[in-house]
Amino acid sequence: MSSTARTTVQLLRPHLATRWPLLLLATGFAALSAFGQKAVTLLLVPTLELLFDEGAGVGKPSTNRYLVALRDVLIGDATTGEEKLAALWRVALAVAAIALVVGVSQYLFVTLTRKLAVLMVVELRQRLARHLMGLSMAYHGRRHFGDLLSRISNDVNTTLSVLNLSLKDLVQEPLLAVASLAMAACIAPWLTLIVAGGLLAIAIPVAVTSKRVRKGSSRSLTNLGSSVQALTQMFQGIRAVKAFRAEERELARYQEINASYVRSTMKMVRALALSNASTLFLSFAGMGLMLVVIGWLKISGDVFQNAGEMGAFFILVSGIYGSVKDITKAITHAQESVGASERLQALLDEQPDVVEKSGAVAIQGLGRGIRFEDVRFAYPEGDGNAIDGLTLDVRPGETLALVGPSGSGKSTVVDLVARFMDPQQGRVTVDGRDLRDLTFDSWTAQYAMVGQTPFLFHATIAENIRYGKPGATDAEVEAAARAAGIHDFILGLPEGYATNVADAGSRLSGGQRQRITIARAFIKDAPLLLLDEATSALDTESEQVVQEALERLMSHRTVLVIAHRLSTIKNADRIAVLDKGRLVEIGTHAELLAKNGVYARLNAA
Repeated sequence: MSSTARTTVQLLRPHLATRWPLLLLATGFAALSAFGQKAVTLLLVPTLELLFDEGAGVGKPSTNRYLVALRDVLIGDATTGEEKLAALWRVALAVAAIALVVGVSQYLFVTLTRKLAVLMVVELRQRLARHLMGLSMAYHGRRHFGDLLSRISNDVNTTLSVLNLSLKDLVQEPLLAVASLAMAACIAPWLTLIVAGGLLAIAIPVAVTSKRVRKGSSRSLTNLGSSVQALTQMFQGIRAVKAFRAEERELARYQEINASYVRSTMKMVRALALSNASTLFLSFAGMGLMLVVIGWLKISGDVFQNAGEMGAFFILVSGIYGSVKDITKAITHAQESVGASERLQALLDEQPDVVEKSGAVAIQGLGRGIRFEDVRFAYPEGDGNAIDGLTLDVRPGETLALVGPSGSGKSTVVDLVARFMDPQQGRVTVDGRDLRDLTFDSWTAQYAMVGQTPFLFHATIAENIRYGKPGATDAEVEAAARAAGIHDFILGLPEGYATNVADAGSRLSGGQRQRITIARAFIKDAPLLLLDEATSALDTESEQVVQEALERLMSHRTVLVIAHRLSTIKNADRIAVLDKGRLVEIGTHAELLAKNGVYARLNAA
């Protein structure tokens, strides 16, 4: 099996496995259509024999047993004008019957194959999305969003295009070629064998150039992914770009990436064009050579009984070479898609590193609290351990603040508690149970999270709040908004809770977006609250309003909070100071100031 077939089959095997009956049915209709189209050509021989006698230069009546049987059924012994006209009507009815079968078969073939292709691609997108959603935050942290978007969008679209082409030209065209060979063999078996041998010469350039097409496709799609990544980054950071007047710099970088994409694409296009041109040349050269061979055989012997046999044979052979040209184009186009298949398969080959183990148990509440036991964690492309031998308790009902210099491991601690990632050494426990022994659903139900950058979906305010508790009533949504201090603002909007916040909540201020995410946490009503610098990106006025909402949310809950401004966590029950992934100090605000250590220096800065 070629690398093209291996890659594509590996990618699509799960989707083909459940739909092979549909594929077989479509192939059956394709075969019926193909043989029906070519069968009409055989009717040319008895029709010419009927219309022209030997004196008109048509030749002797055919002695081929297949053609004689066909003539006996349709023509019979017609000699008079009326008998010949009646025979022509029989031929016309036979053609009409075949045309009806071919038309219905072709309609069903195209409908079934297009449905099959669309269903498989939709399933592939769903499979990719499910797989990527199952990968840890460590993976998503190092993945370029633009490249990921390019794979799921452009590469899957390429796969759909190739599927449509493959199911048509790589299923029906070979059947048409086989049907042409079969019908031609009925007329001249030995000449048909020579034609079949000549087809092998066409396969040589296809095999040679297809490898170049495949390599060029992979490079082209990789550069396309880089182009999408650059474009995504340029518009996501549009404020920074404009603030630094870097429009031309970004456009120049984007142009450079696109130039690389053009170069790699043109290498693939040249290989593709060479394959098509050589196939075209060899096809017509083969037809010319066949003409000489047939002429030589006709002159030296009695190959064809009449012009009808020769005409039908030529039509069928021409059809064979036409099908071969379409097949080679489809093959080279399929090679063009291998890069897309390989890139998609590479995504599916990424192994989830955070999985729910067999026999995982459910948990209710935090019990004796959360504990880090000699935990170590390093990011794949990081410099050393982000968490290095951390042992730390989060007691039930307390507010534990995490502080430390940038890169000290604060966010990693929260991500480990949320089980976005698993420790490489040690363990994180809740009520004495390793988080890896718990079901995902039961553990995520125990915590709510409010991050530094509030994210809202392109939906209504009510839908964004209800995201924390699907199925929540309108009264529960309103109660959560009141608790977050955002209810009055929402009522002041023209559409109230039905207001669509647009992309990422771009219609709202940072403080308003953050209070909606706090309402989302309120409505979940989880016993553990994870706060990751929830006020660091806000101005002073917004920070005060949001801080008041957070204090209401923190009441009667266990809280793990990352502090950006130390003034916001002075009243925490305990403060853990991290440095280079290690716990260096822990205590109350007053106790840590008295130690005059790392915390005191951070507080004085």
